Amino acid sequence: MKSQIHVLKFALLLLVGSNTQAQPKMSIDLGLGFYEPTMSGFDENEGVQFPTKSLFNRNLLFNWSLYYQFFSNARIGYNSLKSYEIGELELPNSKSVYRRSITYRIIPIETFFRWKPRIELNFTLAPIWGRGRIQMDTTPGDKSEDWNQLLNSFGDEDPMDDMGATDAMLNDWVGYSSMMGFRYYLSSRLALDIKAGFMNNSYKQDKWRLYKVSVKGPKMKIDDLPVFTFKVVYGLR
Repeated sequence: MKSQIHVLKFALLLLVGSNTQAQPKMSIDLGLGFYEPTMSGFDENEGVQFPTKSLFNRNLLFNWSLYYQFFSNARIGYNSLKSYEIGELELPNSKSVYRRSITYRIIPIETFFRWKPRIELNFTLAPIWGRGRIQMDTTPGDKSEDWNQLLNSFGDEDPMDDMGATDAMLNDWVGYSSMMGFRYYLSSRLALDIKAGFMNNSYKQDKWRLYKVSVKGPKMKIDDLPVFTFKVVYGLR
């Protein structure tokens, strides 16, 4: 709670004034993020063998965003942070190609202060629309059986009797994020941006959907998560 109060104080400081110079109002950002969720539903699962966890499939977030400067020291935009995993899933009676993604779709409002001609301090506050997706390649005859084996490992007993064309289970949730950042301008259009802050997500294990059926998914702790991002910023116009 104290850290959030300090973040809000920093935001108020940025709103006091801004010594900005002419720069493109629209920009696109590409980069990476890092965080450390607790994904016990995958890593401690005794019924199914998931791909071995690593930095790339647990801690790395692929990041892109688009911003528009609507005020002299404020921007609004769209930001996507995505964790992705692909590999072979070892079910009790078969093997299958497995894909998992967690996407944090963020609508950020960012205030900034041009401390020096090339140095900017910024603050971001944003709502989050998160989505988890688990996809598994199955053969038509074994589709329901393979999915039930996976869902059984999460604690749901054989919920699928018959299935249609979809082969992905989904979960949506809401949350919010707050971050403080430092930006260094290499030129009027190109900059490097570093941010650190936290994400809070209201993920519920029993809110997954598979072919319009409510099912139980993996146990994950993704609330109150510290997050760090590094991006290259390019001004469009």
